[in-house]
Amino acid sequence: MEKYKCLIVEDEVLAQNLLKNYLSKIQDIELVGTCQTAMEALSFIKNEPIDILLLDIQMPDLTGIELLRAIQRPPLTILITAYSEFALEGYELNVVDYLLKPVKFDRFFMAIAKVLELLNQKSDKKATPIQNTDSAPDYIFVKSDYKAIKVKFEEILYIEGMQKYVKFKCKNAQIVTLLSLSKLEKILPEKHFLRIQKSFIANLDQIVGIEGNQLVMVNKDKIPISKSIKTHLIQRLDKNRLL
Repeated sequence: MEKYKCLIVEDEVLAQNLLKNYLSKIQDIELVGTCQTAMEALSFIKNEPIDILLLDIQMPDLTGIELLRAIQRPPLTILITAYSEFALEGYELNVVDYLLKPVKFDRFFMAIAKVLELLNQKSDKKATPIQNTDSAPDYIFVKSDYKAIKVKFEEILYIEGMQKYVKFKCKNAQIVTLLSLSKLEKILPEKHFLRIQKSFIANLDQIVGIEGNQLVMVNKDKIPISKSIKTHLIQRLDKNRLL
């Protein structure tokens, strides 16, 4: 998959380095340049199209707000500043998010997740402008080890709850993130996923058998089924009503 191109416009070197470090943890984004003034950024954007703009507001010569007004079709923009009073003006220019310095990674990650969702929606529409009527994404982004990781629903075998964390058991990876099973139940498509026990959500497409009160997954892992959900699960799996 081609990465989305990002430009940092920030006149403070320490803040610029912090953003570079944060971006290095995001898989789907490529940092293509850094600028210390709005004029540098304006020239850069004219010569090379970008998808994401991380933009400081307070800069020499032109402010970030003035830069956005000068760009005819600005990229998806996250404003960054130490002054909250600029927030309203920024949102009037349709920026995606507004971050206050000092920027923490968890807040930065939330803003980037919004941008990636918008970009992926645009990409899907370009790929199938007529046929694609279902706008619901087939993936989620989760934070693990200070990285943003894209998890496709079709790659998930099952999810195990572990107090405040959940473990995604995928076909080729295992991912642990700070999240709850209850929240995931609301996000995952009901057609393919079912909470089969207090601590487990299973991908119904990855089940190969049932042994007593356990599910057998395609990777041969066995996970428990609640007795109260077993009948409902069999009804969903047994389309031909043979069981």
